[in-house]
Amino acid sequence: MLKMRQVLLALCTVCALLSAVNSLDCLKCDGGTSCLNTVSQTCSSFETCLTFSSTSLGFQQFGFTQNGFVKKCGPKLQTCGQLLSAKFTNQIRVESRVECCDTNQCNTGVYNVALTVDSWNGKQCPSCVSTGSCGTDLVNCLGTQDQCITVTGASPGIPTVTLKGCATKAACDKDSLMTAWPFLSNLQVACNAPSANVFTPLGINMFMIAGAASLALGFVLN
Repeated sequence: MLKMRQVLLALCTVCALLSAVNSLDCLKCDGGTSCLNTVSQTCSSFETCLTFSSTSLGFQQFGFTQNGFVKKCGPKLQTCGQLLSAKFTNQIRVESRVECCDTNQCNTGVYNVALTVDSWNGKQCPSCVSTGSCGTDLVNCLGTQDQCITVTGASPGIPTVTLKGCATKAACDKDSLMTAWPFLSNLQVACNAPSANVFTPLGINMFMIAGAASLALGFVLN
């Protein structure tokens, strides 16, 4: 019995040493418009160094600064190097980029993110920014935003808020949003592809086009 305890104690000691050896030291900066004053943070096992850079329009009401940066230890995210872009209305948009690295204090950079200036890509999604029920408004998606996203959560002074709009696929990753948008607690995310593309980039309903064409053909044949 004594030998078994000694073996278990030795194994625990080895595991602890291996964990310490494998842990990274990352730079830490909790948001704000710059990350000039960073401190060192020792990560847990299997964590990596993250840098989030964000910019927003009209999102300040939920605690989001117009330009914000976060550096920290965190999980290796599926969205490393990708753009988390969401447009909820024409006046409320937010975009974030996450960079990941896995050497000591490697997260030294600040990656400025500019709001997408791409034109409408022909897709539309339900639009909502509400602390109550949502209406039936639609919003035009931009660039690579090919998902309809629904986000619910709470922010300081707002028990529950519902956000609906367009998003890139990377913005549908809950783990990434929880890190990029720490001002929203109890975060829930759901995404789905927009409905069948019944709108052209010119905003013309395809069923209307088909109907008009059939009608015109009928006049010609008659």
